Amino acid sequence: MKTLLLTLLCSVAAFAIEPIVSASWLQKNLDKKNLTIVEISSASSYHSGHIPNATYSTIDKWRANNGTFISIKEAQLIQDEIQRLGITEASDVVLYADIQTPKDFLKASYIYWALNYHGINNVALLDGGKQAWISEVAQLDKRMPKIAKSSYKVKLNPNLIADRIYVQKSIDKLPMIDARPADKYLGITPTATVARDGHIQGAMSYSWNYSVENDYKLKESKKLDALFTNGYGLDKKNEVLVYCTGGLETSFNYFVLSGVLGFEHVRLYDASMKEWGNREDTPMIQYKYEVFQK
Repeated sequence: MKTLLLTLLCSVAAFAIEPIVSASWLQKNLDKKNLTIVEISSASSYHSGHIPNATYSTIDKWRANNGTFISIKEAQLIQDEIQRLGITEASDVVLYADIQTPKDFLKASYIYWALNYHGINNVALLDGGKQAWISEVAQLDKRMPKIAKSSYKVKLNPNLIADRIYVQKSIDKLPMIDARPADKYLGITPTATVARDGHIQGAMSYSWNYSVENDYKLKESKKLDALFTNGYGLDKKNEVLVYCTGGLETSFNYFVLSGVLGFEHVRLYDASMKEWGNREDTPMIQYKYEVFQK
């Protein structure tokens, strides 16, 4: 019995999806059992041609406007969307974006985090998005797949999200990474949706786009690993807090750290600077690069 159980566990581990997959891998595995492919784009983009068997979702199915900031919707609404997409706990989910702008690319990584936060862990991003599929495989489909609604019940993981109070209590106690461009981090260039310039006190700067090439393919993971562990001095077993302007940019840093590099405790401040920087009672620093030292 023990041998059988061990075999089953090894089989599950062997078929767990990698956090990033290539277009060639996806082509070979299109008919793989339990594989769910989701395009993150507009309806017009999806219906003009999508990867075979893919369904689609839009970012507004996942995020709610709270006035000055945007954040994840309530769990029931996320559960409704997960069920509509046919995703179950046993699913291997591949997300890809039609990358017309950098923001399009980041919508897929945000939903990667959102799925993790709601208990779906076998999730991958397609390296290079829809554009990589078109250039390397060039097979698009206009047929609508039949997706059976699932009965999945969300299981929130509170360790993957931070609110303002948690962030404020973590200053000088946890390493924080700001995913915005350096000029925004330093407060040299204003952000239209944020009243105060600069960054959260104690945060380090690492713009999300440093991790990808010009074609939105991930840079070599060994170099990224060395960068964060040696350069930034991060410990994969210790908690890291990530944020940006409004949740999208930092979701890619979450993906790289948690998904690709195996950091065990990455927590995302969803409301980010659109909340923090629009208050007067939150500590901020301007015109200075910082290094975390506990």
